[in-house]
Amino acid sequence: MREREEVFDHFITAVINTLNADEIYDAAIEALQDILQPDGLLLMMNQNTHHVFSVIRKCGSIACTKSYSVPTDSMLQELKDSPNLIMLNDTGKHILDLLTPRQRNWLNAEHITAIYTLKYNQVIIGFLYIAAHDGQDFAPEELRYLEKICYYSSYALRNANLYQNAYRASITDDLTSLYNRKHAFECIDHVCQHQKPSTLIVLDIDDFKLYNELYGAQESDNLIHRFAQVILQEISSKDIGFRFGADEFLILKAGTDIDEACSCCKRIVDAITDATPANTVWDITITCGISVFPDISTDAASFLHNAEQAIYYGKQAGKGNIEVYRPGIDERSHDPDIRAAYERVAPTIYALTAAIDAKDSYTFIHSMNVSKYAVILAEALGMNSNDIEIIRDAGLLHDIGKISIPERILQKTSKLTDEEYAIMKTHVENSTKMIRYLPDMDYVIPAVVGHHERYDGTGYPRGLAGQNIPYMARILTIADCFDAMTAKRPYKQALSVEYAVNELEKNSGTQFDPVLVKKFVELIHEGKISIA
Repeated sequence: MREREEVFDHFITAVINTLNADEIYDAAIEALQDILQPDGLLLMMNQNTHHVFSVIRKCGSIACTKSYSVPTDSMLQELKDSPNLIMLNDTGKHILDLLTPRQRNWLNAEHITAIYTLKYNQVIIGFLYIAAHDGQDFAPEELRYLEKICYYSSYALRNANLYQNAYRASITDDLTSLYNRKHAFECIDHVCQHQKPSTLIVLDIDDFKLYNELYGAQESDNLIHRFAQVILQEISSKDIGFRFGADEFLILKAGTDIDEACSCCKRIVDAITDATPANTVWDITITCGISVFPDISTDAASFLHNAEQAIYYGKQAGKGNIEVYRPGIDERSHDPDIRAAYERVAPTIYALTAAIDAKDSYTFIHSMNVSKYAVILAEALGMNSNDIEIIRDAGLLHDIGKISIPERILQKTSKLTDEEYAIMKTHVENSTKMIRYLPDMDYVIPAVVGHHERYDGTGYPRGLAGQNIPYMARILTIADCFDAMTAKRPYKQALSVEYAVNELEKNSGTQFDPVLVKKFVELIHEGKISIA
């Protein structure tokens, strides 16, 4: 047996040079075995769980059928107020009265003669059970070393726990409890450095920025949280989930089974869409990109890049797709200029408006007028060229959903029934759904979906009020209503500009944004807005 002081010095050297709890446990148990020479030791620790103490280390003759223990409140309070070391065959016999018969029988069967309570700042963090079949008391010097080893172990373990908590916080996303972007890079680097065949899945929520604008930050956070919970439910214990960006998640899977990766994506997408609240304006879609290492991707950089490229190609193909990266996949360019984006889809827009014109000529002319009036107002408000282009496009597209409304309702000359009006109101949702599948045109959705909202919150489809209504939608509302009043419709004659101005001013602050109404009326008086 090594000299006790030498054993203790070795223990101290070990624990002050580590923040690894397992290394501290090992050093403490080894030192106690050498110094006390017990028949058995059992260390149970509370690992940040309420009242549950788990078996951490066990040596010698002690046997236990359960891997944890849940002391009663009364026992914990008694131990908290008692000396750390309790000798059960002497001064600590009163502790036995606080135990269940099963616990007392276990102590007797395993010849437990002493319990040392590990504390930190008067908080119990663990128990050390010491077994000695002969019941012999420990020498005073042995007890001093027991006290010192347990004392230093408690502080070392607390420091290790603080470090682990801090490290865990540094690699964990606060909102979702998934690992974060920083740890994603670390894990991807690790599997590539060790040449472990792996599959990387990137899942991106389509139009999340628009979702955030339409439903607000709280509902967006709820969606992100639901997404994370679904990922945790669907992935296996060998997989790792990450929140990689505001609307982007990663899953790192062991192996290169692409079919399983695609199935995993589908399960997650189905679970998310099934849980989507019924009052959303459109169905949530998720684009998934998949890459594999080392079969196609050769290093960490290409592993992630290829998955991101697959996402890009999936979105270019219309969103809501599962795309696997393969060599030779077509390169595509992205032009962020909105005017260029509009020009790419202009033929589609005019084809849609022409189809509406064939069904209801008023809607086509109305859309042209709304676009014109809204652009004039946007220019007067000093909006930038991209925002003005959005207003122009939103005006043209805001009623394309009417292509799905029956002609008998569109062309009805009398007042609509409640049922017919309910059908007519669906044109907003239908417009939104159609726009989402026009490449590069989803930026107009907030204006389109909000053009029937009212400033007082009594509009539809969502009952938004005041500043919560997208700014461009508030512009579109005024242009839409002005043209509705001053144009001839199947069920009414055109009203005068004077009447329309009076209605705009009368409903300023209830139906319309008062600041925007004031500017719009000024433009009418200045002759910058007029009807043909």
